[in-house]
Amino acid sequence: MTKKKISFVQPNFQQGPKEFNAYYLPYSAGVILSYALASKKVSAAWELDHLVWRREPIEALAVKLSTSDVVAFSTYVWNHQYNYQLAQRIKALNPTCLIVFGGPEPAIEHPDLFEKEPFMDLVIKMEGEMTFRHILEDHGSDYTHIPGLLINSPTGLINTGDPKRINDLDEVPSPYLTGIFDRMMADNPDVIWNATLETNRGCPYQCTFCDWGSLTYNKVKKFELQRVYDELDWIGEHCGFVTITDANFGMFVERDNMIVDKLIEVQKRWGKLESFSMTWAKNQKNEVVDIVKKLIDESPNFGQGLTVSVQSMDNDVLENIKRRNLDQHKIDEIFALCDKNNIPVYTELILGLPGETVESWKEAFWKIFRAGNHGGINILQCQLLENAEMNLLQKKLYKLESVPVYDYMSGSYGDVDLNESIDVVVSTKTIPREIMLDTLVWSSFIQTFHINGLSTYIARYLAKNQDIDYSEFYEDLYAWVQKDPWFQLQFIETRSYFKNWMTKGRIDHPRIGNIEVFGWNLMHRTTLYMVKDKMINHVFESLDKFLDNHYNIDSQVKRQLLQFQRNYVIDYRDLKSLPITQAFDYDFLGYILDNTELENSTVYQFATTESPAMSEDRFLENMYFGRKRNFGKTTITHVTT
Repeated sequence: MTKKKISFVQPNFQQGPKEFNAYYLPYSAGVILSYALASKKVSAAWELDHLVWRREPIEALAVKLSTSDVVAFSTYVWNHQYNYQLAQRIKALNPTCLIVFGGPEPAIEHPDLFEKEPFMDLVIKMEGEMTFRHILEDHGSDYTHIPGLLINSPTGLINTGDPKRINDLDEVPSPYLTGIFDRMMADNPDVIWNATLETNRGCPYQCTFCDWGSLTYNKVKKFELQRVYDELDWIGEHCGFVTITDANFGMFVERDNMIVDKLIEVQKRWGKLESFSMTWAKNQKNEVVDIVKKLIDESPNFGQGLTVSVQSMDNDVLENIKRRNLDQHKIDEIFALCDKNNIPVYTELILGLPGETVESWKEAFWKIFRAGNHGGINILQCQLLENAEMNLLQKKLYKLESVPVYDYMSGSYGDVDLNESIDVVVSTKTIPREIMLDTLVWSSFIQTFHINGLSTYIARYLAKNQDIDYSEFYEDLYAWVQKDPWFQLQFIETRSYFKNWMTKGRIDHPRIGNIEVFGWNLMHRTTLYMVKDKMINHVFESLDKFLDNHYNIDSQVKRQLLQFQRNYVIDYRDLKSLPITQAFDYDFLGYILDNTELENSTVYQFATTESPAMSEDRFLENMYFGRKRNFGKTTITHVTT
């Protein structure tokens, strides 16, 4: 019997620096296919035809896929325009081909979905494994008996209700261990693969800006531990990267410690896993810091520190977005632990959330600095995701105005036939558009000076020694540097590029050296120019004059503090000379971190784990790609004499 053919489409952009040629394995497609083909009825009647994992020219691909009986699309913001256009073309070439969509992007709450997207035959809601298996088992029926579907029928949209969740995740075969990707990988030996690892599924939170909860909100369900180990063995042998996609890694401390032990083991055994990442638990425990420390101490390649999730530091905003923030004392404790153990700590702030004001936005930075996080803040612009509550219910209430932005996704230079967009919030009830532009420029200043390390220890010293709050220090410094012609130009240009977003959807920025600048790394442009134009020493001359003008600091202390701060920042020209060891008359680090006496002769080593042979272009790229490991800043340790 001739088997019917399934094709599955889950394309993504290239990931990381271009030289890696790194792509995600299409895990969602793989896990849905492995579950479907585990059915004897399906495996007897169906075979996999094409599995699409990267963006190819649409016309040629549509011709190839149009011979399949079913083409399924896993769809999110990074591929929805591509998938829609490809599906539309397949339907035109072969009207009898069943087009099935799933993933977070299709507008499942809109009653006119099929009027806008008439090429879709079926849309799967929420988890897709059981529903897709039933579609293949009952191919050719009217599908109305299958829960979890939106059906494009001659009489209009039919909603078959919500599907049941899979209670026992061990019913789902692993796409890695069942060979779903074997042919694809053999045909592309030059690609470095990024694997997706689910150790559990589900998220207990309902943040309004996120669509994760809309798909899997409920009790968190776990995959059997041996299956996780077996998948890690496979990934360690075949892949260069792994992304652990648990919504809250570290939630199950004992189990997640065991998974980390296995991850380190396979890294060492195969020597292929260059990097890995995970989304850490929202409500942090000290034990999570211990897991991160283990990774830093024992993993051959650990490319990030601890993520402490906040998004906003204003209680009203947190209430608006249904986000329970960490207890402030707990944040202080975790930041202090990370600081003392040289653990990079990383958090995100989202500009444009409902109810956020310019004042509360700036105050968020001061609160985080006071709590002890100084080098790991990622500044993001609020996005309206199709099925998130913020887009469906809060947009009108809080006057969230958005524009489609075409360059805000990492790797988006890989577009083939068309560009993907994300709806980025550019104005709110409390931050109008022009003020939003001013706030973006101010944020780029904070990114450059404090987060990227130009003035971090100066500000920390003054906060402790002279009770100069971060708010006072940085508002004064912001006014000061705007008198500098070089910085004045940087701020004017930064504002103009952000304004391009709001009018054209692209920043249209020239290369800095050989580095392309997009929405996702625009916050770092001043730092990139500073390195490229060799302006770091100029900045420190300006900082010297600023301190003289604003504060009463002993000249000897000021000179050595500036030298300590200068050693913390890595200029590309200094990379080959690291590590350096230098004696100081003052124990700045001990004084700031541990309340030791300031006037204490101390020897410090300023070191880095980065390769001294790194090219300047790679150095500039890593200001973004290496931000989670505090790239561009040295690790400072006391030297025992």
